[in-house]
Amino acid sequence: MRKSIIGLFFCLISSALWAAESDSSVVFKASFLKNELQSYEISRTLYTLQKGDTTSFERIRIKADMYVKDSTENYYLVTWKFSDFSINTNSSQLKQLVASAKPVEICCRISKPGVFIEFLDGEHVSSCLDDAMPKILEQYAGKKGKEVEAEVASIYDMRETIETLMLRSVSQFYQVYGLGYNLGEIVDVPTEVISRFSPTPILGMTRKKLTRIDPINRLAILSSATFLDDKGLQKAITEYLHIDSLPDNAIHQENMGGVVMDLSTGWLLWTFDQREIKTGNTIYGERVEIEHLNGSL
Repeated sequence: MRKSIIGLFFCLISSALWAAESDSSVVFKASFLKNELQSYEISRTLYTLQKGDTTSFERIRIKADMYVKDSTENYYLVTWKFSDFSINTNSSQLKQLVASAKPVEICCRISKPGVFIEFLDGEHVSSCLDDAMPKILEQYAGKKGKEVEAEVASIYDMRETIETLMLRSVSQFYQVYGLGYNLGEIVDVPTEVISRFSPTPILGMTRKKLTRIDPINRLAILSSATFLDDKGLQKAITEYLHIDSLPDNAIHQENMGGVVMDLSTGWLLWTFDQREIKTGNTIYGERVEIEHLNGSL
């Protein structure tokens, strides 16, 4: 499924055939059914490249079952159940921690077009590691040293990462709903971006473009590029790297995203958000994907 969706995305992006004039605009809107269930895989990949060589790589995977709990005249209630947590990392402690995460459910309210309104119980994401944390941390009882402190800090950081990823994925999923686009038109939207470099969001601008419409298969593709505020990004990176400053032209951004939506059902097939920051010979990359698991909708 993953390869077919990605292949479709780039096939349509590069296709020379434009949609017919009657199919020159799209409104991304939900048309969910009460008691409907759809399943997705969420992944977040962090990587670092130095002169083209991968020096670090970490990938978290989570299964997300989305259940339409209720459908009223004005809104939907959607339950997200997160389960099957896993991580690809060299740290055995982090592997043990993530694998021990328990399934967790949170409910959100979205408008009838699909615009995110609010979490009703978003704090429940913290419960997934309540039982696992003490068991992992007891391995460090009585131990001292900088290496121990660093490993303990990484465990707490991973807990925050998992919790943030679940909430971030919900927001990313609904980010295009309720909006209409004309084919080829560019729309700029102010945004706040959660970055690997900062615990607080960085201000930015996202440039969106409806790239292709497939009227036969009822699919639409939206591409995007995000530009983070230079000063905010520079401040975050200098603090992350524990350095005093960076030259104004030392940071280069390459941030892109995309959405493939089934217009006949209103469900996303695939969405990704990838950010690469280059400073000197080092590239810091982050990619979050949400992919439909059930085949064709």
